[in-house]
Amino acid sequence: MTRLAKLDEHSQVTALHRAGIPLSVKLMLTTSIVVAAAVACSAWYGQRTIAALARDDANARRTAGEQAIVRESELLAKNVATASAIPMGQQAYSEVGPLVAATVRDYPRIQWIAVGSDGGQLVASTPGAPQADFTDFPRAAAGGAIEHRRVADDRPDWIYASAIRVGDQIVGQLRLGVSTADLDAELYRAIASADQRARDSMRTVWLVAAILLLVGMLMAAIQGIQTGRPLRALGRLAERIAGGDLQQRAPDHRSDEIGVLARSFNFMADRLGVLMVDNAQKASMERELALARIVQQGMLPPPELVEHGQFKVIGHCVPASSCGGDWWTFRKMSGGRLLIVIGDATGHGVHSAILASTARGAVEALAEADERLLSPDQVLRSIDAAIRNVGEQALLMTAFVAVFDPNAGTIHYANAGQNFPYVLHMEEGRRLDKSTIIAASGNPLGDRVLKVDIRRGAIQLRPGDLFVCFTDGVVEREAPTGKLFGDRRLRSIFTGRNLAADGSALPSLRDDVWSAIETFAGGTVASDDITFVLCHYDPPELGHMPRTGAVGAAR
Repeated sequence: MTRLAKLDEHSQVTALHRAGIPLSVKLMLTTSIVVAAAVACSAWYGQRTIAALARDDANARRTAGEQAIVRESELLAKNVATASAIPMGQQAYSEVGPLVAATVRDYPRIQWIAVGSDGGQLVASTPGAPQADFTDFPRAAAGGAIEHRRVADDRPDWIYASAIRVGDQIVGQLRLGVSTADLDAELYRAIASADQRARDSMRTVWLVAAILLLVGMLMAAIQGIQTGRPLRALGRLAERIAGGDLQQRAPDHRSDEIGVLARSFNFMADRLGVLMVDNAQKASMERELALARIVQQGMLPPPELVEHGQFKVIGHCVPASSCGGDWWTFRKMSGGRLLIVIGDATGHGVHSAILASTARGAVEALAEADERLLSPDQVLRSIDAAIRNVGEQALLMTAFVAVFDPNAGTIHYANAGQNFPYVLHMEEGRRLDKSTIIAASGNPLGDRVLKVDIRRGAIQLRPGDLFVCFTDGVVEREAPTGKLFGDRRLRSIFTGRNLAADGSALPSLRDDVWSAIETFAGGTVASDDITFVLCHYDPPELGHMPRTGAVGAAR
């Protein structure tokens, strides 16, 4: 995708993002809804409370008023009965009429009075009195408490009944008609006034609720704007950084969460710039390491089988990282002779690869100068001289050099701290069986303190012998359990194997060794470079040896 297409895609995505509702608007709407709901609930509850209080107050006032009317009316009835008791007791019925008439005049609330004898005959009554039935209140007529009842449910008129007594003797009956219209009117006015106050209180509650709602919405709008503005600024800065402008920074003077976010944003921008520089440097380093790996692999012998006279040689070298300190090389010499060198620099990586390249260069320089100088001892001394003063730190290298001479049927060798190679001997049927270890040690090369100590020697070659040399990365390869591959497991791959005379036998054996190492490792990461070299001494007379079968599998 071109840069123009990427920018166009980025602008489209940005436009889609901007098409949504701004965060400040969402904040204002959400806060306004919450405030409105809170205010509405509060006002509704206040209204319900005020209405309930108003109803309770009206009921209390009505009950208190009705009780006051009853008490006042009962008191009037008791006073009239008391005033009428003496004339009725003396049977001075003529005095009763003026008495009740005067009482009606003095108490406008009394509409009428009717007085009867103890036998139930009418003694006196005022105008407007109904035909009295002195038996309609049995309990009062028998001398009990004063009784009353409403004349009609829709009228404020009451009838009170009381016995007229002189001492414990009932001498007559009293019926009193009372109108509570004025008291009912006063009670209605009191209840109406309470209802009006309740309505005024509810209007006040709703007014305060409306004011609180407006204030809340205003504060939500202010807070939304104050919150949304820096967030929009951060969004614009993020777009600019995404476009490649890493110099943008957000104001971080605020002490709230937005200030923390701005400081985190600026830290992220700083780190992003550093990371981009680091990534660029890392990418450049990876390219350089890849190139170094290609160069180093190009300095190694080809992976195909190489034949020189009566010898066949093949090897395998795998660094643990991009570059490694393991290396090997061979050199064809006159008379069918063959030089093989294998080395292992300290550690693995770029510094080890440089040391390996220096050592290989020393071998090549020695070979180009004079082939007669390619003795095992001289090759190791040349490598030691070349790497002894490389770098500020002392870097060591183990190495083994062998010169194969088909004419003398010998291997002349020299070892400087390398793992002991061995020679497997071929029995009848071209089967590899017993082995001879080339046990010659020595101290590593490149030590600036110790004098180089090289162990050298020679062994006799037999037709069909297989020479095997390797670095410590082979036998020290770890399984997931931590167990090492080991020299015994390596040797078991060769022992008992039939080695055919064709050109595919040695490459197949090389591949089987590598496969066995990888299978044993179980996918774990190698901690050291792995290198091994196989050299088969295969003179023509070996081809006439009887064969017992095809190439066998490793044991």
